[in-house]
Amino acid sequence: METQTETTNTVRRNRRIILFPLPYQGHINPMLQLANLLYSKGFSITILHTNFNKPKTSNYPHFTFKFILDNDPHDGRYSNLPLHGMGAFNRVFVFNEDGADELRHELELLMLASKEDDEHVSCLITDALWHFTQSVADSLSLPRLVLRTSSLFSFLIYASIPLLDDHGYLSLSDNTMAPILDGLGYHDLSDNKRKFGFKYLCFASIF
Repeated sequence: METQTETTNTVRRNRRIILFPLPYQGHINPMLQLANLLYSKGFSITILHTNFNKPKTSNYPHFTFKFILDNDPHDGRYSNLPLHGMGAFNRVFVFNEDGADELRHELELLMLASKEDDEHVSCLITDALWHFTQSVADSLSLPRLVLRTSSLFSFLIYASIPLLDDHGYLSLSDNTMAPILDGLGYHDLSDNKRKFGFKYLCFASIF
C-alpha cells in the first residue's frame, strides 16, 4: 500500500491554500488536521501563524510556514501582553485591530510568488475569531473560508449571550469584575473590549 507521502508526491500541485489558525492549541490542531486532509488531495499548503504559541514546524515538513504579526520583539503592542492565562487572549484583540496591513502585505507576496510558480492560490481559510481577515481577503479578491473549531455545545452557549446580556448578567456597571479583569491584563482595553473579555472569561469558565 502506498503511503500518503508516496501518493501525494505523484500529484502535480498547481493550487495552494493558505490557512491561518488562532494561536491556541484547541484551534491549531483542527486547522492542521484540515491542512493535512487538503494536502492529501493535492493542494500545496501555507500556514500563517503568530510567533506566540507557534507550532513545531519540523512535525510538518510538507507545509510552508510564514510567521506574521508579532515578529518584532520590541513592538510594544505585543511585547507587553501576558504570555499565559486568560490575559494572553488580549493579543487576539490587538491582532484583530492592528493586523490587517501586515496580513495584506504577506498575502500579496504569497499570491505573487504562487503566480510566478504557476500555482494559483485557491483561498484563505482562517479561524472564526480572526475577524479582520475578511476585509483583507475582500481587498485582494481572495475567497475566504472560516473554520469554527468550537463544539456544538460552545456554539449554543455563545448564542445565549444576547439574552444573558439583555438580562444584565454580563454587566460591568457595578465594577465587581474590574479587579479580576485588570489582573488578567484587561485594564488596557476599551470598555467594549473589557466587556467582551468578561463574557469570554465567563463562558470559558463553563468548560
